[in-house]
Amino acid sequence: MELPRRIPYNPKWRVILLGAVFFGACSAFTAHKAAHNTVGLIINGIIALGPSGATLFYWVISALGAGYVLLALLLTARRIASPQILEVGRDALLLPYGRFQRQMSRIAYSDIQAVSEVQVLGQTFLYVTAGGLRFEITASLFPDSESYIAVKDLLLSHAPR
Repeated sequence: MELPRRIPYNPKWRVILLGAVFFGACSAFTAHKAAHNTVGLIINGIIALGPSGATLFYWVISALGAGYVLLALLLTARRIASPQILEVGRDALLLPYGRFQRQMSRIAYSDIQAVSEVQVLGQTFLYVTAGGLRFEITASLFPDSESYIAVKDLLLSHAPR
């Protein structure tokens, strides 16, 4: 990999859009169900709700879905207004972190103590321990798998054996 290099580090538009559509549809469906509910609800054969409890349950589920749509809109605004960049330098990696990734962490290659890759439910994460802190790099935020693999290989090359 040619250094220094700036790599976009953002959620993909497709994921944001599909999430907003899915949760918007769930919210609309459960709001309609709540607005027209006249019967109770039994959840997993364990919890029995009367008509008013079932209506409240549907409204809560609808509100949660609407909350996820709001988060997708905020993520869209953040992605447009402030696209995130992962910077691979000659002596350090600059990694966005924090709420909405508005802060940057500098990970000096000389401080790297360990690098490990973990897959959870189809998502790949790279954990970098440096200076006593643990940093998480999410593979799905890279524009392509080649960029992720190049960064992973670079970090692994600086990790102690």
